[in-house]
Amino acid sequence: GPWKDKVAVLVLHESMLNIGLILSGAVQLRHLANNLETLLKWDLLKLLPLELSFYLLQWLDPQTLLTGCLISKQWNKVISACTEVWQTACKNLGWQIDDSVQDALHWRKVYLKAILRMKQLEDHEAFETSSLIGHSARVYALYYKDGLLCTGSDDLSAKLWDVSTGQCVYSIQTHTCAAVKFDKQKLVTGSFDNPVAYWEWSSGARKRPCLYIFDP
Repeated sequence: GPWKDKVAVLVLHESMLNIGLILSGAVQLRHLANNLETLLKWDLLKLLPLELSFYLLQWLDPQTLLTGCLISKQWNKVISACTEVWQTACKNLGWQIDDSVQDALHWRKVYLKAILRMKQLEDHEAFETSSLIGHSARVYALYYKDGLLCTGSDDLSAKLWDVSTGQCVYSIQTHTCAAVKFDKQKLVTGSFDNPVAYWEWSSGARKRPCLYIFDP
């Protein structure tokens, strides 16, 4: 493609420069030495065609690219616009990429959020923790739905908790619960000695066994 031709041209220029240095005399080398500092300050991302800049950027790791974004507005603009670079960075983190989304800024944000989340997991700061105090024996069963958590314990009780506040909404005396499932009106529990029981939250009463369909 066109960018390969441009790479070939750059390689050719480098070869010519090497030959030129070998063949140069004292005057030419002195001129080069006097102007070398200026030459080294050339901004490649300003001088190179955009597609060639994108190609070269793909060889850099994401952390280096983020550092490059701090060099200048031009570098930040070019690096942030390279979709393939940030898609590849996300793929390397295990993300499944939707190739139809060609928004480089979108994938850069996805990458940065993923890196932040991974750091939080590493530092054990990814989740808030709290304790729900209420049972007097081991908790064997848990079921979560819509901000509510049901717990079944060896203390012969089942409790329904509001996770956001940590408050116990209902508490029912049951058998030892090996499994629990609930909706806003009812609770079904399963015990280690095989019986399945159906309870009403509002009254705490155990109802007659029946086939019951839960609210979705």
